[in-house]
Amino acid sequence: EFGQPGAASLVIGVYALGSFVLGIIVGALNLQAPLQRQLAIAVALVALGTLLPLTAGTVPLLALTVFISGVAISPTFITAFGLIERHVPEAMLTEGITWVMTGIGIGMALGSF
Repeated sequence: EFGQPGAASLVIGVYALGSFVLGIIVGALNLQAPLQRQLAIAVALVALGTLLPLTAGTVPLLALTVFISGVAISPTFITAFGLIERHVPEAMLTEGITWVMTGIGIGMALGSF
């Protein structure tokens, strides 16, 4: 909190903004790399991004590190759903997406400990 508990909503908003900005960019691009490679890179960036906020000593620096951390979120979802769409039969697409979203939810819950 760095002595500023009200800054939490700003920091969370900046995280979402980072995700939004890169989501728009990646969604608009026609990347040629295989989706599996894109997903591996995005997941690695998410993992590395979780370490950045640990280096912050002030709220502005925390906001910056969280923005950088957030930029990998949307590309991860975009490529994951692209892989689901390509590999799951159309009749089972909803179930495939549900399984992935369930896994993400479980991972987030376990990661919060």
